[in-house]
Amino acid sequence: MYACICHAVSDHQVADAVDAGATTVQEIGDATKAGTSCGTCHDTLEDLIEARCARCPLAVAGLQVA
Repeated sequence: MYACICHAVSDHQVADAVDAGATTVQEIGDATKAGTSCGTCHDTLEDLIEARCARCPLAVAGLQVA
């Protein structure tokens, strides 16, 4: 599934970026270009970060990730 149509970034590419340490939409954009054009995908990117980031230190501590 595409997470960002503008840059043809898949949900798998977003997951890889999160696994590499990205925890914000801006960091996902820096890593993949997703979310750097029209911005329509920002909510989707935030959802993907939240779903994938269960292992992130901030999520484990109960703090907001994005």
